[in-house]
Amino acid sequence: MNRILQVFCILFSALILSLGLPNELYTFGSPVYGLISLIPFYLACRNLKGYGEGAILFGLHAVTVHLISSYWLSFFKDFAVVTLGASALYTAVIAFCAGLLFYLPFSRKTKAFNLEQFSTQKESFSICGKVLWFATVYIIYEWLKSCGFVGYPWGTLSGTMFRWKIISQIADITGTYGISFLSAVFAAFVAEGIYLFYTLPHRENSNTAASQYARLSLAVFSLFALTFVYGTFRLLEPVKPEKYINAIIVQQNADPWKQDTDNNTILTSQRLTTEKLAEAKEKGQKIDLVIWSEGCLKYSYPIAENHYKNYPLEKSVANFIKECKIPFILGGTYIRGNLGPGRKLFNAAFLFDKNGEFRGFYGKNHLVPMAESIPFSEYPPVANFLKKVIHISAGFTPGDQYTFFEIPASSSESALLPITETISLKESLSAQKRKKDEPPYVKISTPICFDDSFPDICGPLRKYGSETFINITDDSWSKTKASEMQHFVNSSFRTIEYRISMARSCNSGYSVVLDSKGNIISDLPLFEEAAAIVKIPVYKWKSTVYLRLGNWLPHTAALFALFLIIYTYLVKDRNVLVFSERKKLRKISRKYIKKRGGL
Repeated sequence: MNRILQVFCILFSALILSLGLPNELYTFGSPVYGLISLIPFYLACRNLKGYGEGAILFGLHAVTVHLISSYWLSFFKDFAVVTLGASALYTAVIAFCAGLLFYLPFSRKTKAFNLEQFSTQKESFSICGKVLWFATVYIIYEWLKSCGFVGYPWGTLSGTMFRWKIISQIADITGTYGISFLSAVFAAFVAEGIYLFYTLPHRENSNTAASQYARLSLAVFSLFALTFVYGTFRLLEPVKPEKYINAIIVQQNADPWKQDTDNNTILTSQRLTTEKLAEAKEKGQKIDLVIWSEGCLKYSYPIAENHYKNYPLEKSVANFIKECKIPFILGGTYIRGNLGPGRKLFNAAFLFDKNGEFRGFYGKNHLVPMAESIPFSEYPPVANFLKKVIHISAGFTPGDQYTFFEIPASSSESALLPITETISLKESLSAQKRKKDEPPYVKISTPICFDDSFPDICGPLRKYGSETFINITDDSWSKTKASEMQHFVNSSFRTIEYRISMARSCNSGYSVVLDSKGNIISDLPLFEEAAAIVKIPVYKWKSTVYLRLGNWLPHTAALFALFLIIYTYLVKDRNVLVFSERKKLRKISRKYIKKRGGL
């Protein structure tokens, strides 16, 4: 394949993958585009001539996907050079390193080992090996780009698969990497078929190649069949909630760049909440919780606690909550320590009780890199530069605790009674009745915005007892459906991975409630002032394979790649040679044995 055709295939593949991700045309993405997107990419990388070629092609593909699918990062104030540029550079570096793996030296005697020459002691491993290696390298790349301080789990193959619930159910075993692995295997399998179709008439070993591909077809079919069986079983499995949280989620749709104060945001949220409380009263519904989005309170607690007891003048936050007589979760900022070098500022979720009293906060754990958190921003010269030149304050501190809120909920009609009950005369009849009438409580966690896209944040929250996730988010600055829906799709996989429900209350969307299978129960339209009375199901806590083992699949892939590289370099004289070299080695061995008079 000539260079121009290679570059065309890479760019075409990147375009298809970008169309497969949630965008302005396909709101939830396109699984079909996701499945076929890597076919041109695989064909372009099939006959590499060196390390640099593989690295450059992979880097070009990754950067193109990033720039097309995450173009909305450029709308983050005047900071696009960092939000879009820095993330693109990081993606390119990771992809460049992954691309090197497509071309490994196998020994001093053979020039190179690449996708075209992939073979071991059995020639039949050739095609299967190429497909396996391609999928392995690709999920290593997705894992590396999704981890750490600058982790960015957008633009992944799994992000195209939201609509195919049968396939996505394997996330409770493999996480999203299993979904990406399946997609990469399918693309490589089809690409090998295309290559075989055009080259088979010119092959000397056409029967062998056809036989290899037949075995590969059986393996791929079996893999997808098992996935479909498991996915169908999970989707059809009856799962009944033990409890419910009857909540009001509020979407105030305020532009964060145009709001000098939070007065209008609060008043809008109060109006929407009041409307839904009146609706609930009319229908005889009990409301357990009200949820407002991330950052709806601009002034920092605990300093601003007295401020919000008197502000806004029309109806203060504290008085409004007290009149509603319902617990509230609101987004704001929290300051710990003195206003000096030891100060810590958290992007926070606040819990207020039904009397309007502030009860505590959860600090966002995974800050948005190069926006909420910038290296060295704790030093005054850097902080002053960012504030005066770039017009941004990046002084947030990552949360240092997993905080849970325990709130009253409503019993489910399907909830089972306890096996035993003790009626004791030690307590009075009134105390006994009061005890029976007490509502069940739910232990919730509130991952904020970016938090809900990372298993390393949501996993511990679930492991330590969270019964449901309530996410508050503000992506309104993006002004695009693509941004809102890509974030939502990324977060939706947490419900399958941990078999837990999730509610999202977002400034401009996508505000939604999901069950433990990733199905949408209720939602609100994007970029509209709206609110909804929702029923958040709370299921019996249970563990999953993914909760126990975490990212075992990319870890295994990385160990496999590392073993292959070490084997390549250390086992030099007993290395795996290509088929033609092994023939030569056997001939030399026979001559040597004959010359020495046999064994």
